[in-house]
Amino acid sequence: FAQAQKVRVGLGYLPDVQFAPFYLGAVEGIYGKRGLEVEFQHGFSSELYPLLAQGRLDFVVADAEDVIALRAQGTPLKYALALYQSVPNALFSRAEKNIRSVRDLKGKTIGIPGLFGTSYTSLQAMLRAAGLRESDVKIEQIGFTQAEAIVTGRVDVAVGFINNEPIVLEARGIKLNVIPSGPYNLSPGVGVISTDRVLENSDLARRFLQATQEAMALTLLEPRKAFEASRKYVQSMGEERFKVLQVSLRLYQSAYTRQNGLGFSNPQGWQSGLNLLRQTGRVKTELPTSAFYTNEFLQRGVQAIPRTP
Repeated sequence: FAQAQKVRVGLGYLPDVQFAPFYLGAVEGIYGKRGLEVEFQHGFSSELYPLLAQGRLDFVVADAEDVIALRAQGTPLKYALALYQSVPNALFSRAEKNIRSVRDLKGKTIGIPGLFGTSYTSLQAMLRAAGLRESDVKIEQIGFTQAEAIVTGRVDVAVGFINNEPIVLEARGIKLNVIPSGPYNLSPGVGVISTDRVLENSDLARRFLQATQEAMALTLLEPRKAFEASRKYVQSMGEERFKVLQVSLRLYQSAYTRQNGLGFSNPQGWQSGLNLLRQTGRVKTELPTSAFYTNEFLQRGVQAIPRTP
């Protein structure tokens, strides 16, 4: 490739080790050898989607369910690679509160960033599984202060991320009960989102997405190398964030990826996620699940298999 093609990628959060495969792909030249020069822009996904829709970004790494909500409103977004096979949300509480299952939520005060996004969808799914209505609990919107709200006792239980707050609090010696949302909200998790227009350039889409699959495989095989690559993008990252990467890696694989390859998203997960958003009245759409995602640009069979010397 005489001239590298620039690809602008929005990463839907602050610089963080959870984006390790993308950092590793850039540092190790995985994108470069496919003729791509990747430029990252960090920000909250709500700020990145307008840039994606306007053509100022080519891809955004964010939640699967956002694609359903935005496409239902007419924004032509499509999810093209699953970084996480399940949502990373989790309920966490101090061990002495004895909140061990979703049935234990009745009458409890639940802290949540706000009534939006996968945090809220996951909570709705967990309450439904327990046969509870939202009126059976007290939901408090607390912004992104979940860890502090648990420590100070402001709420009984909070909706956070399995690869974030519980790790931080347990490192401080606080004993917790953690209930992952994945078994209740079967939607795919965070992944790579693009627009119909960008995906029309199937050559570019294939090169970027297949390089990302390769970077995911390398991250699984060599998490320490991926962690070191992340240091080039994440300012003053402490060693304790390595645990965050390790827990995040568990979300990359599923029975579905073992059959199809890393990055593939499960059609049943999409159907389940769409049904949940419709049933809770969060999204009104008649579109089929195939409108929201595609696996067509991915390479089949990409797995994290150690290379034999």
